[in-house]
Amino acid sequence: MDHRKRDAIIKQSFTVGKVQEQVYDAVVVGSGIGGMTVAAILSKIGKKVLVLEQHDQAGGCCHTFVDKNYEFDVGIHYIGEIDDGKYNRVLVDQLTEGQLEWAPLMNPFDKVSIGLGDDMRQYPIYYDMQRFAKELKLRFPVEEHGAIDEYIRLVKEFSELPEVITAVLKLMPLPLTKLLLKMGIFKNELMKCQETTASVVKRLTSNKDLQTVFTYSWGDYGSEPEESSFETQAGLINHFGGTGGFYPVGGASEIALNIIPVIEKSGGQVLVNARVEKIVVANGAVKGVQVARKNESCFLECPIVVSAAGLMNTCNSLLDESVVKSSAYFSRLLKNDRVKSGVGTMNVFLGLNRSGKELNLVRQNTWAFSDEQAAMAGTQCDYFTQENAHDASDKNIPLLFISFPSTKDPNWDNHPERREKSTVAIVTFAQWKWFESWDDQPLKRRGDDYDRAKKLIGQKMIDQTCQLFPQIEEYIDYVDIGTPVTNNSYISSSKGEIYGLDHNVDRFAPEANAALRPETDISGLIMTGQDVLMCGFTGALMGGALTSCAMLKRDIFTDIENLRKKSYQCSKED
Repeated sequence: MDHRKRDAIIKQSFTVGKVQEQVYDAVVVGSGIGGMTVAAILSKIGKKVLVLEQHDQAGGCCHTFVDKNYEFDVGIHYIGEIDDGKYNRVLVDQLTEGQLEWAPLMNPFDKVSIGLGDDMRQYPIYYDMQRFAKELKLRFPVEEHGAIDEYIRLVKEFSELPEVITAVLKLMPLPLTKLLLKMGIFKNELMKCQETTASVVKRLTSNKDLQTVFTYSWGDYGSEPEESSFETQAGLINHFGGTGGFYPVGGASEIALNIIPVIEKSGGQVLVNARVEKIVVANGAVKGVQVARKNESCFLECPIVVSAAGLMNTCNSLLDESVVKSSAYFSRLLKNDRVKSGVGTMNVFLGLNRSGKELNLVRQNTWAFSDEQAAMAGTQCDYFTQENAHDASDKNIPLLFISFPSTKDPNWDNHPERREKSTVAIVTFAQWKWFESWDDQPLKRRGDDYDRAKKLIGQKMIDQTCQLFPQIEEYIDYVDIGTPVTNNSYISSSKGEIYGLDHNVDRFAPEANAALRPETDISGLIMTGQDVLMCGFTGALMGGALTSCAMLKRDIFTDIENLRKKSYQCSKED
């Protein structure tokens, strides 16, 4: 679609005139996939929903930006279990009326690179688990083959922990959930959730390279092996282990583009440049939202407000302090010091003035570790422990995620102005404190000191990437560097995090997991998105479905599964 036509849908700006005469059944704060899922499902049953987004386009992390004829995805790099017949695909097809297409990555879809220079070793990650094990056995000594087999077995075992348990914990009345936990119901299953990734992997092998391969993708949820649950890691490996990774044809903005018409069919709207100043609560119930844009501000009365803005934003920015303190839901979570914001990220976007084909760029992600200790050490590496960006830039960056979005999108070459161009996305983690002092400064006008600080780490990321892909270096035509405070500006994170709350093992302890639920004790206030379930596109998508279950008092998950079975049967008969 022509960019102007697309922008007319995903960049509809808020004005008081557009909303002041409207009556909405629900207001959703935030247009990430969690909020959009709730809005679309409610719209499917005829509810009139208003989605408010503070950024200048809808989509949250599912958005793109265009500069100098380069288009970059900011958050969607690959998604698993979205091919035909899969549960996620059926749900997304319902949200988009089947208008969203997906292109597979190559196999191997990931590559693990360990070491720099002549010491570099690389390991392909295949999505067929048998092929994955076979390829690893070709690269590791025979005494490690048993560890590889056992790892595959454990991934299957841990990822098969009944998902229904999580839904039960989060949807049942909290007093009943607490009673079940006290009685030891689900005890065996829930105990497994408390094993860290590091403890499981260290039992399997002492080989540092193999430990890295077993844990390499922890960057997809942001908590290092010593902190994360092996159930989370196993679920992620299984997520991609069946049919690999997929990319939305046309880029991530296609997701919001194709959900918005579904919301509009029932009279709803998705409006951007709409800063929700406050969720207004009185006498323990939601009354509506106070919205502002530039010099305009208005109160929108509505009995139901769904916050897709994250727990920390909702507590610290959207609700009055007195409301938070008087709420058992919010005060209980905030008192748990393990329920905290995740780690911040740095992003580098490169535009290359040569085509991906000419530069031999492929539909694959690279996870690059500076040495064999980096994956397991995580944020304890020298780089992460530095006091400022200048000192951090003197160290090797321990983990880089590198991908080529332009090669993943079969639509890229349909734009004549891009055929001889390609793009690179590079991501790593960074300390919030390195950039915190510039958080209150205006976007793109934070001053020379800020620019120097971000360029020090950004250039280090580029240099290490060019060691892996030397063919791109002389063709770098465009550079844009984002920091944790950039994330705050564009996606309204609290400390530069992209995955919401930290995914440490204690967050998924039974009591904390049950407390992070859609329904709050404030009448009419509902939570959704990454924080109520899990991070990433699929986590937020399912978080939106979970929230819809709570709001509609209906088992949406079984509805989708029945539809999946019916659709799959029809496709086989055809």
